[in-house]
Amino acid sequence: MSLPESETISLPPFRAGLAALIGRTNVGKSTLTNALVGQKICIVTPKPQTTRHVVHGVVNGPQCQLVLVDTPGFFKTKTSKLVTELHRKAQEALEGIDVVIHVVDPSREIGEEDQMVADVLAKVSQPRVLCLTKQDIRRRPARHDWLIRGADYATVAEVSGRTGAGIEALKMTLFGFLPEHPPLYPLDERTNANRDFQIAELIREQVYLLTGQEVPYRTVIELDSVEEATTREGQPFLHIKAAVLTPNDRYQRMLIGAGAMMIRDIGTAARCELERNLGRKVFLDLDVLVDKNVGG
Repeated sequence: MSLPESETISLPPFRAGLAALIGRTNVGKSTLTNALVGQKICIVTPKPQTTRHVVHGVVNGPQCQLVLVDTPGFFKTKTSKLVTELHRKAQEALEGIDVVIHVVDPSREIGEEDQMVADVLAKVSQPRVLCLTKQDIRRRPARHDWLIRGADYATVAEVSGRTGAGIEALKMTLFGFLPEHPPLYPLDERTNANRDFQIAELIREQVYLLTGQEVPYRTVIELDSVEEATTREGQPFLHIKAAVLTPNDRYQRMLIGAGAMMIRDIGTAARCELERNLGRKVFLDLDVLVDKNVGG
């Protein structure tokens, strides 16, 4: 039985838009993106400028869709092609967005890299949200100074990407800035990154986590093949063949390690992380190759 026309229930208009996360390096942008999306779409390591590419994360709410744009962090270091390119990507990500999330780490004193971000934000006309991360950390000496600066923003949020504190409230805040617009992505998608990109990133994450600062920024992962396979017992798994590309023999030896222990450890950690994120068994065949053309 249909309702009379006067009693027809009408849904509010759908809202969708883009929110760019910007900030100095290692403030927690990728961790925050993962927490807002509800799954891991961005790798996270202590290494500055781990984020190399502009990655979209999709957050769906009631009659709305927020597309997060995670960007490379601003990092004051010696000039290089890679650092310049990452800064360019971060600035370009602000074009055509609806709201900017300025992510800051109040456990670190405000410094030159924060001023680099401020100079970029000064040219932004869209609403800006100041987001203080690491709410779960007791000592945050810069918190008061950031809260004072909050007067220059549309609103201020405090969150912990690690514990989830403040995440739902931040989502609701960001939804409020979205314009009327149909969904930008299918409602069952969570990222614009394809499977091969995610696989390569998860391997790169473990390279950085296990080798620390010794490995150069320009180390990259190259996938040779990703194939469906089955064991003799008929169990399906994903067979991944990949290579860590590094610019010289010294870094190759470092990544292989004595008795090939380092590359075995990287391979084991990467396989476990791949299985956790892909939800299936993985066999990872990982090599280390020298490629002098690897950019940097």
